[in-house]
Order: sequence, then C-alpha cells, then structure tokens
Amino acid sequence: MATSLQTSLSELNIQQGSDDSPAWSQLLQKAHKANYGRGEDPIYLHLASKTRLGAVTLLAVQFLDFLPEDGRYVIFQMSMTDQNLLSTVQSNQVGQLAWQMPKSREYFHLTGKFYICSAPRQVTRYSPPVLPHVVASTEDQAAQRQISNHFWQGKRLEQWRKLPPKVRASYTWPMSGSVPKGGAASFQCLAMEDMAPAELPPMSPTAGHSNRNSLMSQDGLSSPSSPSSTKSFPLRWNNTPGSEEAAPLSPVSAAQSKLLRNDNPAKILHDIALDNFCLLIFKPLDIVHFESSPLPPKRTIYTADATGQWTVNEANP
Repeated sequence: MATSLQTSLSELNIQQGSDDSPAWSQLLQKAHKANYGRGEDPIYLHLASKTRLGAVTLLAVQFLDFLPEDGRYVIFQMSMTDQNLLSTVQSNQVGQLAWQMPKSREYFHLTGKFYICSAPRQVTRYSPPVLPHVVASTEDQAAQRQISNHFWQGKRLEQWRKLPPKVRASYTWPMSGSVPKGGAASFQCLAMEDMAPAELPPMSPTAGHSNRNSLMSQDGLSSPSSPSSTKSFPLRWNNTPGSEEAAPLSPVSAAQSKLLRNDNPAKILHDIALDNFCLLIFKPLDIVHFESSPLPPKRTIYTADATGQWTVNEANP
C-alpha cells in the first residue's frame, strides 16, 4: 500500500480531473466572469437551510472559488467562530443558495450538500468528499481518504494565502454574532501577513488518524488541547528566556525561521487564525438557471441522479 500511496502523491499535483464539467458549472463560471471579472469586492450568497428542530435559517456565505480539479464543487469560506453558520451546516448538510448576477440579469438557485474542510486539529461533521480522479491510483479506502485529506488541506492553505491581510485578521476576532460586542482589545489585529508553511509536509505512508496527527504538527505546534501546549502557551507568548525549550520550527527557509518561531506571538496569533479558517465546500445536485434577458425569459433545470448523471429540462419561465 505504501508504494501505491507514494505514487498517488506524486501524481496529485498534475491530475486535473475531467474536462467534462457539468453544463451548469460552465454557465455559472461564465456568468461569474462576466459579472465580476477580476473585481476584489467580496461576493456573498444567501444560504437557506433548516435546523434539526425545523426552524428556517437564512445566512450569508462568502464565495471563494470554483474547484479547478472538479467543476461540480463551489468553495466558500467559513470561520470556526461563526457558530450560526457552523451549527446550521452541521445540523443539516443540505442547503439552498441563491446567486443573483448583478449585470447579466440572471440568477442561479442551487440545492446541494455542504462539506467542511477544517484544520486537522478541529473536529467537524461532513468531511470533504473523496474525488475519484485524485485517488485513482489506489483502491485502498483508507489510503484514498488520506490522499483526499492531504489534497483538501493543500486547497485550504492555497485559499488562505489568497486572502487579503485584513480578511485573515478577522479570523482572530471573537465569535461572530455574539452579544455583547467584544471590547476594543478583541479587534486589535486588523491586518495579518501569511506565515503558513510554503507547502504541506510529506504524507506518512500509513493511513487513518495517524495522518491527522501528522498534519496537526505541520506548523510545529502541538494540539491546543494537549497538556504540553496548554501549559506552555503563556510561556511562549511571554517569551520567558530559559523557561522552556524552543518549539520546533516550521518547514521554511533559514531566513524566515526567526519570524516563524513558535515562541513568536505574531506566529501564534497567525496559527490561531489559520486554525479558525475553513473551506465550506458545496456540491450542487439541483440547479435552476433563470435568464430574464430573452423574451420570453428562459428557465433551465439541471438535476443529478443517484449515479451522478445530469438531466436537463426546459421549464416555463
């Protein structure tokens, strides 16, 4: 299995998946490009869902990107501190998104399933899906899950690096929506540079939760819940000389090692923010595309069956 796993990893960066993206995905990406171009303003979509008790929730989610390797997935950002959104998704994996295009007079209603790609040390429901083209070189299910986790963690770091410094800083702020509002000290961090490792560490050939442990230590920090980390955090934060041995360094160049030492308060704050940063992955299963420019308007419905095959139907506008 180790040989197959190593082969899979070597191919991970060059496999791009099928070029046959669903028709709705191509239309959605074309509409996104036409309406937003290279604009840097955040894009928010409305998310409608139901809680376990049947209450309807309406929230806003911020669009990040389309998954280049698989056109069936749309990526949004989420913070572990956003308990309203986190609890909504974890109580009901199914949700509906409404995307109104501001220029082209069209909208997309998307119904589908959510998945969460969080930091390995965080515990969430609905872990990211295993993509067939990413794990095609092995049939071992444990190895497939390990390769898939490594793939998605790479995507999480990739999106983290793309965030503006002001947005990264917001992942250090108090719980979203909590009352009363935190004091001024809670919002002192207003910009944050990227201090994440240049790339993920090599994967261990062993599958299962051991990979989770190896990814948890990728930044040189032990889990916040571990006794060693809890005990040493104040000492590292205050940088008391001789109080304890220096924590291991992140896998970066020697020139950056001083900046990224784990006894550096800025690095610790960065790691807290990065731990809070999640990818909210959405897989649409039913899409309604409405175009109001033609006369009469055009309404097209795309539906996936249990095998993943799509059917397309024209409907009354």
